Amino acid sequence: MCVYKQCVSLLHGGQLTSKDAAELVGLLMLETDAFPAPCLAELTDMFVDAIKNDLATNGKALELFPKLLSTLEAQDVVSYNDSVRSGVEQKSHVLNSLCSSRWDPSQAIHLVTMFRDVSLLDSELRFVITKVIRLFKDLDLQELPPLIYQLLLLAAKGHKRLVLEGIIDFFVKQDELFEIEQKNSDDDGLSTATGCVDQLQQIEGTVILHVTFAIKLNQELGRELVKYLKAQQQLSGSQALAPFSVALALSVSRIQRFEDQIYDFLKSAILKSFKDRQRKQESAWVREMAPEGSSAAELILRTTQNSALGWDNVTQGLVQLGFILMDTFGPKAAFGKVVEAVAPSGAETPNQKVCHLGSEILLNTFKIHDVVRQEIIEQILNRVVTKTTSPVSHFIALLSKTVMSAPQVMLDMQPKVREAFDYLPLLPMATAHGLLSAILPLMKISTTLKDSLSLVLKKAMFSRQVESRRIAVGGYLLMLRHFRVLGGSTCSQATQSLSLSQVHVDVHLRYNPASNESLCLEILGNLRRCLSQQAPVRLTLYEGLYEVVHRNSQLANPVLGVLLAQLKLYYEAEEDVTPPLKLAPCVTAQGGTDVFLVEPLTHLLACITQCVLTTNSLASGDDEDDDDESSIVQTEIRQILQSLTRRMLKSDLEDFELDKEADFTTSSGVGVRNNIFALLLSGLYEILIEYNLSVSDFEFDRYEEAAQLFCGYQKLNDILKSPEKTGAGGGGKKSRPATTSVNSGGATNKNKSLLSLRFVSTLLESVLGDDLPAHQRCLDVLRQNSCFMRYIVNVALQKVQQVSDRGSCDGPGGSDGEKLFKYVTSISRVLLRHYKEELHNLPEATEQKKERTNRQMALLCLEGIVTIVGIVCGRYPEKLTTFLLALEGRSDTGEQDEGEAAQPTYIHHHIKLFQRMVVTTMTADGEDRRLKEAMLLLSTISLLCKQLPPEGAEFGQVLHWTQRLCTEQTPDDSTVTKVLLALLLQLTRPAKSVLPVTRDLARDIHVHLGDIDQAVQVEGASIYSVVTARTAAPVTLLLVLGQIDRELDDTEWSVNRLRMDTLTVVNGNDSQGTQQEEKEKSAITRLGHMINSMHELVQSATPAGVCAENVVKTLTHLYGALSLVTKYYISLYQQKLGHLPSRFEKLVRLSGTGLTQLVYAMITYMQAAQSDTIQQAKDDGKKKKTSASAVVGKARVLKEMRTIPNLIFAIEQYEKFLIQLSKKSKINLMEHIKLSTSRDFRINMTVLQELTEQTGDTSSDDDDDDTTLDQASFFQGLVSLTALEAHKLNLH
Repeated sequence: MCVYKQCVSLLHGGQLTSKDAAELVGLLMLETDAFPAPCLAELTDMFVDAIKNDLATNGKALELFPKLLSTLEAQDVVSYNDSVRSGVEQKSHVLNSLCSSRWDPSQAIHLVTMFRDVSLLDSELRFVITKVIRLFKDLDLQELPPLIYQLLLLAAKGHKRLVLEGIIDFFVKQDELFEIEQKNSDDDGLSTATGCVDQLQQIEGTVILHVTFAIKLNQELGRELVKYLKAQQQLSGSQALAPFSVALALSVSRIQRFEDQIYDFLKSAILKSFKDRQRKQESAWVREMAPEGSSAAELILRTTQNSALGWDNVTQGLVQLGFILMDTFGPKAAFGKVVEAVAPSGAETPNQKVCHLGSEILLNTFKIHDVVRQEIIEQILNRVVTKTTSPVSHFIALLSKTVMSAPQVMLDMQPKVREAFDYLPLLPMATAHGLLSAILPLMKISTTLKDSLSLVLKKAMFSRQVESRRIAVGGYLLMLRHFRVLGGSTCSQATQSLSLSQVHVDVHLRYNPASNESLCLEILGNLRRCLSQQAPVRLTLYEGLYEVVHRNSQLANPVLGVLLAQLKLYYEAEEDVTPPLKLAPCVTAQGGTDVFLVEPLTHLLACITQCVLTTNSLASGDDEDDDDESSIVQTEIRQILQSLTRRMLKSDLEDFELDKEADFTTSSGVGVRNNIFALLLSGLYEILIEYNLSVSDFEFDRYEEAAQLFCGYQKLNDILKSPEKTGAGGGGKKSRPATTSVNSGGATNKNKSLLSLRFVSTLLESVLGDDLPAHQRCLDVLRQNSCFMRYIVNVALQKVQQVSDRGSCDGPGGSDGEKLFKYVTSISRVLLRHYKEELHNLPEATEQKKERTNRQMALLCLEGIVTIVGIVCGRYPEKLTTFLLALEGRSDTGEQDEGEAAQPTYIHHHIKLFQRMVVTTMTADGEDRRLKEAMLLLSTISLLCKQLPPEGAEFGQVLHWTQRLCTEQTPDDSTVTKVLLALLLQLTRPAKSVLPVTRDLARDIHVHLGDIDQAVQVEGASIYSVVTARTAAPVTLLLVLGQIDRELDDTEWSVNRLRMDTLTVVNGNDSQGTQQEEKEKSAITRLGHMINSMHELVQSATPAGVCAENVVKTLTHLYGALSLVTKYYISLYQQKLGHLPSRFEKLVRLSGTGLTQLVYAMITYMQAAQSDTIQQAKDDGKKKKTSASAVVGKARVLKEMRTIPNLIFAIEQYEKFLIQLSKKSKINLMEHIKLSTSRDFRINMTVLQELTEQTGDTSSDDDDDDTTLDQASFFQGLVSLTALEAHKLNLH
């Protein structure tokens, strides 16, 4: 025994070589079986003492300990230290003594390795694992990976989830601590934490490798990881999406067996996080129940940043996750149309945010990791090329960002890019244009790519497909815009024959003027061929050449030369000839009635006009004189435009074979032809109006000519609006080709104006805001024509609506975001100023006709303001401050930082301005009340309020004003009431509880609709004056029911979250017990408020139809929420946690006495009302000898039969759970619940007897109809037990 102890001491001291120590351990193991039980107990105590006293510095000696324990366990009786135990008990005593003692951190690895060879009970294993996990915080970071590896091997015996939970929790907390330290060091100007963070991330990368390797060896460990992550997702989204957790999940996803499970978990967790965050932003109560945590985007992107340091095995997972998010949550195509990726009038939806996050993941991974760059680009291009039927705008945007971030890296992938070019002619037009725009920066530095694209586009120009030729034209126009010709050299036609192969581009220069000039001239030569092709191809060319001249001014002369030659084909040069344009060659006919537009002449002329105006503006800012050739071309074009103006003023519609007697129906070839001529002619009038006013410089003659041109436009427009001329309702199949052809020409009298947004903005500012005395004589020519004023405002609204719908508008500069913001801001300033003046002069409007005109203009102005405010809030939120300052006419915005959010003071200042306008419009007397204007003003306030922080004082002031307006004003108009109450609910919900408001509104509804019992007189005055007998139903009722449904959704979400939080309390975190009870009380209180609201609505005489149906649905939802809370307390009793609070007992009492009993009375009332409706339909059906009313009545009955049994079933489920909870809590919760005798079935014997008598007297001629109606009436008085039981069977 002494020799054995001495040998163990030598092993502990580490004085032997590895070979000698191994031989000695082998020898001692052979001798262990020979020791008696007391000696074994003594030896184990010696090992425990060595561990306690930090003497076991060498892990070699610990190899003997498992052998000693196994031998000791095999003993029947162990007598040691005056105690007698069995071998198993003595072993447990030793292990308990060992795990209860303090371990030196340096011994932890050896001890965990030793425990792998010890047979442990389940409780003993849990004790050991918990002990080791608690040691993590005492170890150096460098010592953690080997210890965790041994712990993972030990987890093969059991408690795998406990091991994974301990590892993940430790590193998540470490990340949080280091992040706090790093923020503090940044605030102090120090960076001492950076090195520690880098070391931690490297250690985490090693640990992730160990866990992944362990899961490969033990699949059960992987299944436990997936279960743990899903549980964390339900409990806390931020914990499940912590950088370490995500990195570990992505690393494990490389194992094929767990790939789908991991990515499904990540998708659902990220989407749930964004949805929960949105829910918290919308509701103050939800924020109280679940405080705001880290956003999913921040956590995931931090994982991407951390992958740069030792997390290489996560990189592939990040790439796959990014593409999965973009594929799953990207924009979709619905009914052949693309659902826009960006919300036009508000914040992004959760799905859009997830898609954007996927794009950010891929972009950051592309920047950080060289290894995956080629894979990312290949996958992006593959999706762009192959997804021809689904939107790919998000992938194109990502491609553009990657190209801009690393253009030199992209040059290494030229073969893949050239391969994508081969598919260009086969792509949709928008996709091809986006792809070329994204790749264009590369072509500026790579001659090879530029030549490849030129070859592809040249081939596409000769394609049989019109769409391919349009793509080729679009590609050429892009190149012309971006390969700028700089310097004073002019583009002469002598160099047009130079081919691309002769052009040498030095990639080290930013631009090469000589090569760019040759390239652009060759492209123009290719584009000449488009002028003999179909109308869509020509239209694409005309719409793009203006941007070419604007961006590449040196090409103005050759571009104008090409366009002028085309125009001369249709222009009559003789001054005496009328009409000045030949419209007949612009149209062709096939098969007699199939008429097609060949030449979009108005777009050709519009392109020439815009190019000339742009050249004039550029020349006015340039001191150098134009060359002779350029002056000749532009002078000739100006002469043509002036000649067109003069001759169009002299021409009549008869000169174009159009007059009041002409046929404009779309069912004949002549009518289609006349329609196309009329649309071309109206576009011509618009172009000439814009040109003359743009170059006039306030010349009186020009303004008179413009006014006369508008008269011609108005005359033509009046003819086209005439129903007998247009053949309204008579268009058949033959009208379709004409409609397509006209739209391809882009000239419709209803939708698309050819005026540019720039001109519309300038003209509006002149006619509505210019007060210079020198300009008044000219402007009065236009102002006196009220039709012209409405016309120009309508065109402005049309352009603004296009920007709102798709982020761009037709015409020059329509796709430039900066210009669009400038123009819409200018338009809104002018419209607001004009509306304020008109509102100020309201009492002075004496003439009825003038007043009506002013009101029409005021409405148009407000519509434009609402739309533009929506555009700025949705598409330019960072520029809201600039926009609001511009509304005041303040242009000095240099001190404002557009990158910051708009200041609440500016927003509130303008909200107060609109509030004063609302009060003015609503408080006027008699005919001066302008409720429609008030509705538009309230919509504007609603948009601006969404930009205010709910916790700010400004938000509270707006809320107080809205409440006062609702209580004091009585518009008695459904639309205004709906907007006003929606604003009240929208403002109340993010700031405080909205349920008192819904309760008061429900009370007002009850007052105005009356009680279901006609003998009961509802007492009390209305709280909100905005609610009247006219607006109580359906407007106010549906708003209240919708709000209650939203509050029920929030309550159910919170209760489900509370149920998951109970797991934390079960695991021993009692500090959250008090918070848990407070949250329970809050949820119960909310349900009480909702019961009080429904108490009023259930007693109200709700009209049959959609109102009654929604009341029943909301009641069903409410009982479902009550059942959920009841099940929550049942689960607490099952887990032996907590007790039943008195507040819940009060809730049950309130639901029983104040709601359930009234619900059955409401059902009886609703069915009686429905019976009257059916009887009325029956009588009407007999009179009209038609069964249409009977069919409608029967359908309504069947719909009622579907909703009412659902409600009764929800009530019975709630009562069933109450009975279960009563048994568990020993509290009689059913004391105040009265079981209704009509719950299973209810037969009204009086109605049944009357129906039986009527059936006997019915004649045989009406058997079918009457039988149907009688059955419907019978079921109206019967809630069938059979139907209810069938419903239960279906649910079960």
